Amino acid sequence: MTYAAHHLLTFVAASLAMAAMPRWSWAWRAPRTSLLIWQAVGSCLVLSAVGTALAIGLAPYRLGIVPALVGLAGDLARGRLPATLSPVHLLLVACGLGATAWLAVAFARSAASVAALRRRQRTLLGLIARPHPDLREALVVEHPAVAAYCLPGRKAAIVVSTGSLDLLTDRELRAVLAHERAHARERHDLVILPFAALHRALPGSRLVHAMLEAVALLVEMRADDRAAADTGHLTLATALRRFRACDRVATPPGTLGGAGHDLDARIARLTARPRPSWPVRALLLIVASTVAGTPLSLFLLPL
Repeated sequence: MTYAAHHLLTFVAASLAMAAMPRWSWAWRAPRTSLLIWQAVGSCLVLSAVGTALAIGLAPYRLGIVPALVGLAGDLARGRLPATLSPVHLLLVACGLGATAWLAVAFARSAASVAALRRRQRTLLGLIARPHPDLREALVVEHPAVAAYCLPGRKAAIVVSTGSLDLLTDRELRAVLAHERAHARERHDLVILPFAALHRALPGSRLVHAMLEAVALLVEMRADDRAAADTGHLTLATALRRFRACDRVATPPGTLGGAGHDLDARIARLTARPRPSWPVRALLLIVASTVAGTPLSLFLLPL
């Protein structure tokens, strides 16, 4: 089997896995493990797509992609290309490098856009928010809409509205704050960022959109698990039911809010509390590492 065929088969396998995973309810049982698998599948999809074009374009070198690119750069500098390297090969190399640059620009623009939104939010909170009298970690905003969200970053802020304070009991409020604290501590914003960047690069792809939605839901479920471990599953489920019954639930852009992303599925999960066995988790982690490592190894090693 040729080098390019390996990349192409890896791309097809990653695409099929990405299309099937949003429909696999078992992924909800272990959201942290499932997030690792999503990251592995996403990186595999991108690397194999770029790798297919580069592998075909650099086939005359009979090397891994990185060594072949080094060889091509040296040949271009000397002005002496191999006779077997046709204009079609060079075009495919240009396409692969162009796609890589396009994805890098999309990632940079997504990161800059989110950073700008968060700076704006921090400035606004500095003007209108006040510390909670009993919970020092929380900032309170005077607003009747129900809002509870995390503004992530190195100095994360957890914000609740007066509408949320009126809606929730003390135990429920602590559960919601624990959920937002989990977002801040585990930097879930960085987990979502690569998928948001891929969606920005390919806005018309339903597959990428479904992937982004699935990852966002898993992030919320992971935060649910951390909060439920501290305050109890039923307490958090009751708080989410109160959020679901409200007409006005606000989550500013650039933040992570616990009142969105399929509340029904999250409530059902908290009440059922399904958990996979440790052998299943270990197997899934092995699969994730294998999936992520396959295209990366193909970049470096010739077949």
